Amino acid sequence: MPVRPLDQKTKILYIEDNRENRLLVRAVLEAAGYMIVDAEDGLAGIEAAIREEPSLILLDINLPGVDGYELVAILKSFPNLASTPVVALTAYAMQGDRQRTLVAGCDGYIQKPIDVDAFPRQVAEFLGGKRERVESRDEGVYLRELNQRLVYRLLNQVEELKRLNQHFVRRASQLEDLHHSMQDITSELGVARMLEKLLGGLSQAIGTTSLSVELSEPPGIHVAVRRGSAEQPRSVLTGSGVGPAEDWAEVEWKLPLTVRGRPLGVMIARHVLPPGAKADEEQLLKIVADQVAIAVENARLYEGVMRRAAEQESLVESGRLLTGTLQVSGVLHRLSELVRSRFGADVARILISDDDVPGVFRLRAQAGTTRTAKDTAQHGEDNEGVIGWIATHRTPLAYSDVLTEPGVKRREWLASEGFVSFLGLPLFLESELVGILTILYRARHAFTPEELALGEALATSASVAIRNARLYEQTQERLRQTETLLAVSQDASSTLELTEILRRTTRAMVRSLGADTGGAWLLTEDGSRFVPIVGYHVPRELLGALESATLKSMDPRVSDWRRVEGPVYASHSQEDTRFTHPFARLLPHKSILIQPMRWKGVSIGGFAIAWLKEHHRFTPDELRLAEGIALQAAVASENSRLYEGEKQKLVELKRTQAQLIQSTKLAAIGELAANIAHEINNPLTSVLGFASYLAEQVAPGQPMREELDLIQEEAGRARDIVRDLLHFSRQREFIPQITDLNTVLEQTLSMVRRQGALDAISLREEYAPGLAPVEIDVPRIKQVFLNLINNAVYVMKDRGGSLTIRSQASGAMVQVEVTDTGTGIAPEHLDRIFEPFFTTKPEVSGTGLGLSVSLGIVESHGGTIGVQSELGVGSTFTVRLPAKPGATVEDDPDA
Repeated sequence: MPVRPLDQKTKILYIEDNRENRLLVRAVLEAAGYMIVDAEDGLAGIEAAIREEPSLILLDINLPGVDGYELVAILKSFPNLASTPVVALTAYAMQGDRQRTLVAGCDGYIQKPIDVDAFPRQVAEFLGGKRERVESRDEGVYLRELNQRLVYRLLNQVEELKRLNQHFVRRASQLEDLHHSMQDITSELGVARMLEKLLGGLSQAIGTTSLSVELSEPPGIHVAVRRGSAEQPRSVLTGSGVGPAEDWAEVEWKLPLTVRGRPLGVMIARHVLPPGAKADEEQLLKIVADQVAIAVENARLYEGVMRRAAEQESLVESGRLLTGTLQVSGVLHRLSELVRSRFGADVARILISDDDVPGVFRLRAQAGTTRTAKDTAQHGEDNEGVIGWIATHRTPLAYSDVLTEPGVKRREWLASEGFVSFLGLPLFLESELVGILTILYRARHAFTPEELALGEALATSASVAIRNARLYEQTQERLRQTETLLAVSQDASSTLELTEILRRTTRAMVRSLGADTGGAWLLTEDGSRFVPIVGYHVPRELLGALESATLKSMDPRVSDWRRVEGPVYASHSQEDTRFTHPFARLLPHKSILIQPMRWKGVSIGGFAIAWLKEHHRFTPDELRLAEGIALQAAVASENSRLYEGEKQKLVELKRTQAQLIQSTKLAAIGELAANIAHEINNPLTSVLGFASYLAEQVAPGQPMREELDLIQEEAGRARDIVRDLLHFSRQREFIPQITDLNTVLEQTLSMVRRQGALDAISLREEYAPGLAPVEIDVPRIKQVFLNLINNAVYVMKDRGGSLTIRSQASGAMVQVEVTDTGTGIAPEHLDRIFEPFFTTKPEVSGTGLGLSVSLGIVESHGGTIGVQSELGVGSTFTVRLPAKPGATVEDDPDA
């Protein structure tokens, strides 16, 4: 069994270049509880030993670079490692290896492959103090052998250092020659001449048999240099003990020339080299190739700079002239004069595309004179003619003899003017072709590449100037539109009256777009139609027709206008089928714009703007302005609507406050009524009790019997008043049930019939069949209906009349109407009839609590009670209670 170390964290350093051996030793020793640090060569092992200060070092002898014999001596030279045991662990098993490692300074020797079972025990023994030594008689022999080994190794290293020194000296000489060869090179020579001068010096410096450069940028350049066969190849190994021999061979390299990742071409070099020298020479050639690429790029850039300098001189002057004005017409005339002057031409003309007629270019500027005008040029679908060719291919076109070219149109005009040579250049604004610059000579002229390049540069400069001028004009237009929008915003926000808002915004839209007339329309609240609200400059003879006109929103054409989010417009509106609605035919319009007015993605109205005298071409800026004005109108209209809504809410708030005050009064009166009823109830009980007792003692017809009956009657009336007070102030427990309201009405009327109260009037019952059930406290609702019926009977008791009980559905509510043909209620009393103790009956006939109690009962059910009355005609009380569709009617326990 392996000996388990006492210290589970003992650190062991293993120096081994074989990865599999390191993994094996780590697995075995970590399983035994050790901490393993490994290194794969001697230098890494020294660094790890100094850093980690291990308790034991396991050392492979056959290591690259510094071998184990040297490494153990180095490790033992450090004071903090002098006492650390070093054990040789090696498969380099020659005779005497054990003795050599011990003489070199190791404290033990373990041969590989290791015994995984015995290995932890062996390690533990060395950690426990075990040390192996060579016998004294053998130590000297192995010590001398080891010293000789170290001497031989030292001599080899000295020779290698001498060779490397010679190599560095010769490489320095090569680099010096390379420096001299490139010292006199200048980019002013041009690419080809620079390479001819450069490659000769480079080939001499690095000793190639041939050196050539093939360029792809600029294309077509190939420069090669060859050395004579009698010249000695100049390898850096020459003179270092390695002379040219039969085993030397010619090697070819093809090295890319690149600058910032962009390929310029290749450099091809041939070299005669001894074996093993290719890699070293290739490194030098890569450096040379990079320098050649930089020199080519510099020469190419210099040529471009010089060419552009000449162009810039013309462009600077063109820029100075073109930026002297921000008017498009001024820019075009200055450009034509500049081009004619720079090219020495007879005529320079600028044609700009017609926005209204595609394919047509119109003359906007000309420098030089012509006998006859030719103000337009056109290209059709065949794209024939010089203008058509330039417009189609979007590239310059140059003819030294334009009249001999077969594709040229309008030869008569060219011949009559005596023009011979022609150059046409397209003018672009970004990617859009906006015009063509033409240069004409009356004498034959051969166009050079430099002239074409200058012409393109001037065309580009002109395009920029045209763009700037157009941007300036657009900026001025947008500034004007912004000012218009600001003014519209101020006008629209200065009033909250909807008609005035639309009048102001309609006027602003008509004026800013240069239209003749316009109007604003709004969608009705139910969304069924558009109605005209205001008009501006509407012809007098059409005012009546327009005021009465409405547009049904379900009309297919109007529906299409509602769905679009943007404007609907036509420059030739009479020919547009979208404007065949009869309303559109009321105006003799040339152009029409319908701008929707939208709020939160929904169309709430719109503007209709018309041009009556001439056709109007709509621009994107105008459409944006119209959209902005419509948005301001929508915001202002919404503000107006919100303002009206707030006014209504304020009225409702005042009404609610009045109701709250009324409820507070009712609560106070209810509390007072409860107290009064409680105080009166006790003596009243005694009065009724004794009066009843005495009445039983006195027979009818006896003295005092009539007075006793009067006492009982009046005391009973007082008891009823107390009972009503108690009902008003302290309601019983609310017990709801699902029931049929028609049944409740029938039961209530049966109670009234039994009292004979309906004998003097006519009764009409109109119950809606299939009425939805309601959830109510049946006795309380019966009390409400009983109060209303008794009140109606009371006002008709003298002259008779008709009582109508009607039930019907009303939305999510069930509605009951109690209508009488009595005297009606005075208008000044209508607002007070639901107040407690308010009554118009004589003092002996009512308490003034019936309607107050009824109101409380109905509101406790989530319903409402209202009244409509006309003096001398009658009154209608309406009770509305929430319906419960689909609910099952419960049996009435009190029925």
